[in-house]
Amino acid sequence: MRRVTALTMLLVVALAACSGSSDPTATYTGDGCDYDGPSEFDVNTNVTFTVTNDSDITDIGFAIWKFPSGVTSEEISSEGIFQAVGPDDDFAALNSSPTPIGEPEELSVFFDTPGQWGINCFVFANDRSPEQDHTTMFTVNE
Repeated sequence: MRRVTALTMLLVVALAACSGSSDPTATYTGDGCDYDGPSEFDVNTNVTFTVTNDSDITDIGFAIWKFPSGVTSEEISSEGIFQAVGPDDDFAALNSSPTPIGEPEELSVFFDTPGQWGINCFVFANDRSPEQDHTTMFTVNE
């Protein structure tokens, strides 16, 4: 009986550890954007991302984009997001003012279209270089 109780307790602890929050997060570190979250989401869902500026740069922003098929993170880093995405595409969610250093904020998006999406960390600047766009891609499935 003690074995069954011990096994049951182990199972409960393991399930509790696995059932932690799977809400996606993105953290700008100064060298890039660390993303922790699912690589796939379901279409017609609302998802909240927690974004944090963990650098000493005061004007960092975050945006969630729907990307044309085939665009890669490498293209965005080398060309810049506006060249990689094109003039007809737009962001789905954006924090319109810089994210304060060390203060997590929420960025919510409704995934209304299946395909390739991503979260972009960037420096607010009129003359920003392509290297200032850091993007992690994920898929929205039907």
